Amino acid sequence: MEGIKAEKVTETLTVLQKKGVFSYGTDAMMLADYVEKNVISFSGRKMCDLCSGTGIIPLILCDKNENLKASCVEINENAANLSRESVKLNGFEDRIDVFCADIKDVKTLFKNEEFDFVTCNPPYMTVDCGKMCDDGDISMARHEISCDIYDVFKAAFYLLRTGGCIYTVYRSDRLSALMNAAKQNKFEIKDIVFIKTKKTSEECGIFTCKAMKNASEGMKVSVKSING
Repeated sequence: MEGIKAEKVTETLTVLQKKGVFSYGTDAMMLADYVEKNVISFSGRKMCDLCSGTGIIPLILCDKNENLKASCVEINENAANLSRESVKLNGFEDRIDVFCADIKDVKTLFKNEEFDFVTCNPPYMTVDCGKMCDDGDISMARHEISCDIYDVFKAAFYLLRTGGCIYTVYRSDRLSALMNAAKQNKFEIKDIVFIKTKKTSEECGIFTCKAMKNASEGMKVSVKSING
């Protein structure tokens, strides 16, 4: 396991990271916290994490909720392998499955309406936005090279039972794209939290949200500051 670093996330959870493999950031941690606060019960529930990276979101949620089961879908083989190793390290082999696959192929992996909720920390930037990283794998994690927000909601519609929810974190300047993707795939945004991350600015650069499959309109909007 050369070059792999074991990172202590909590007293009970250790996650493996490796140079050259896109590492989780504060946005993933914010999403995990948001899900924890919004899912009414985890007991007997099944979740699917799309664009899973090294698996930080399902690892955190399964560590906190012993009756939760999770499936992870990640297209990058190196990231998926690290996720599998973290699953083994934390003793979650019977509760977390990791699939190295394109989220556009979820119909080949799972049954229709198999999951109670879906999570996703997707690529935020279009292919023509910002500078591409020299490392193609890192660029794929940041830019919509292999999938976009429309692919995320399309996959979530197949995976979720009616009334099931997808929880996402996304850039505020791309809110319209997310809302269009939700509408096109028969989701309604039910809750959205705009997050202020800088002490020197009132702007909310990022948000977390919950969208429900085949739901009626009705949205709660709030603002949260994490800048101290």
